[in-house]
Amino acid sequence: HAGIAGLLNAIQHQTPLTLIIMDNGWTSMTGMQVNPGTDKTFQQPGGRRIDLAQVIPGLGVDQFFVIDPYDLKGATSIIEECLTLPGVKVVLSRRECAIQARRQGRRTRNVRLIPEKCVLCKQCVTATGCPALSIKHESIAIDPALCNGCGLCAAVCPTGALEKEDGT
Repeated sequence: HAGIAGLLNAIQHQTPLTLIIMDNGWTSMTGMQVNPGTDKTFQQPGGRRIDLAQVIPGLGVDQFFVIDPYDLKGATSIIEECLTLPGVKVVLSRRECAIQARRQGRRTRNVRLIPEKCVLCKQCVTATGCPALSIKHESIAIDPALCNGCGLCAAVCPTGALEKEDGT
């Protein structure tokens, strides 16, 4: 959380750097405290949300991108591009905290397994590290209580055996 000074130093000295900021709107590592980027609804009365997407370009970074981490192909493409560009690049990876979304009743759909398409390559488990996925009885199991429907497992599944309940 105190990365602004380091970013300013990198800009000042034109350090070749790709900085990825993971913004879920909360300070989750210490128990879901609000931070300056938390939605205004949760700020103290009279508080104001500070939008990093408005602040960072004004600092003088060479390249600035906002990505959705659930868009695996798009996010990967932008990060790979940044690694080839000179200067200071900032990637703001922005998606609401899944725990907070669930607490507020904004739960996304779950992912479902199509058993006949699954070859048990385990790519969904190993590539994502998702706690909702496990291997039981020689099959992939999805715990619906843990699945937030992000679809990353479906995005990495080479056989199309996983899909969001909305069919994507």
